[in-house]
Order: sequence, then C-alpha cells, then structure tokens
Amino acid sequence: MFIDKNYYRDQFLWSKEHTDYDFEQLDRELVDELKVFIKDDAQTILELGGGNGQFAAAAAMAGYEVTVIELVPEIAANIYKLREKFEIAEERLRIITGDFYTVKLEESFDLVCYFDGFGIGHDRDQERLLKRIFHWLREDGQAFIDVYTPWYWAKTSGETMSFGQIERIYGFDAEACRMTDSWWLKGKEEEKMTQSLRCYSPADLSLLLKETGLGISHLEAGGAMDYEAWEYKRKVALHEAMMYRVTLTKE
Repeated sequence: MFIDKNYYRDQFLWSKEHTDYDFEQLDRELVDELKVFIKDDAQTILELGGGNGQFAAAAAMAGYEVTVIELVPEIAANIYKLREKFEIAEERLRIITGDFYTVKLEESFDLVCYFDGFGIGHDRDQERLLKRIFHWLREDGQAFIDVYTPWYWAKTSGETMSFGQIERIYGFDAEACRMTDSWWLKGKEEEKMTQSLRCYSPADLSLLLKETGLGISHLEAGGAMDYEAWEYKRKVALHEAMMYRVTLTKE
C-alpha cells in the first residue's frame, strides 16, 4: 500500500497552521452537483476518506443521513467540530475514525462517495476497495468516485506552487501511471512528504471493475488548472480534465 497516514495528518496540520484556508466552510456546491444524479429516494450516504468533513456536514444539513470514515484522528476532530458548530444531530452525521480498507460495517447505503483520493495502493487494492463498496451498496444504490486521469498529470509533472509557508510540486511516474504530490515547508525541502495515486483512463477503470460486480452508469469530466492564468476551470472536456467522476451501480 502507498497510503501514508502521516502525510494526510501533516498536510492538514500544515494547511491549518501555515495558510488562511477556512476549514469550517461547507461544500454545499458538491452536494448540489451530486443531486443531479442522485435518485430521489436516496437517504443514506457513506463517505470514504471524509477529509475535513465539509461535504459530509453539508450533506447532513441537506437532509441525508451520513456516515463518514476518516483515517486520521486530527482530521476527524474537524468533522466533530463542524457537527457541533452547525448543530447537526449525531444520528444525522456519524463519524468513524478508522481505515476504510478494514473497518467493519454491517449496514448498506443508498450512496457511497469517495472524492479526491481513489488510487492509493496497487490495482489489487483498488479492486479490493471496489468489492467492499459493492457490499456496502444497496441493490439499487450508487457509488460516486473521483478518478485521476493519466494524461493531465503527465502534462502537469514539474508544476510547482506555494501557498502560505507551503511549497508543492506535482510529478508523474509514467511506468507505474501514478501522479505524485509533494509538500514541504519553505526552507525545509529535505523534509518533503509525497503522496502517490494511481491514474486510470475510463478504459482502464472498466477493466479494473470486471471482477467487482460494479459497472459505470455515468461519467462526468471534472476540471483543470490553467497554470499560466492561475485559474481553475471546474468543467472541461474529458481529454483536458485532471479527473472524472464516475457513477457506479451493481450489474
């Protein structure tokens, strides 16, 4: 596995200490984006890798019953903070601190969501997770997963940026078809930490899904960063996109 719990913890703590990012804002826009594709009778959501909790809290406030799994205790604490701040009932937003590759859940859900993180580990790890998602989904349930494209990250390799006291550089391992995302604090490049995510074309993803019981029912291209204009475009053509979001259903 390529997962590094310390990477996610330090990324969160560095961002909190060295940038002015608002960790208490809610991602209502993402909830609205999904509503276009969510079945009208859907009520329950399982979010994998909940991050700062901004989607989970927004979805709970929109009327869904949300269970969120977050690996890092320091990040999960931010979800608890959002639940308290926005006075969300505990039964409306359930928080599990743990590893979604090993956590045991008996119930099934209308929706399973995994944003901005699919690709940790090897193909067999993705396949194992997809099989878990199959068992977590109700028979008519839907999974929404963000998948990184290889063409965007190959082109973006070497791009650098800084925000606050943080430096960042993207890379691409062409042989393994993995993007890399490295962070360090200014003046401390020797302490650089790196995340690596496997990238999949839609054709590659379809092959990965073959033994999982899941199939692609919809595909939506995501956005891309224009580094010259320093502008993020939320929707671009698939061949330009950094990621795409697939809706998966049971076959």
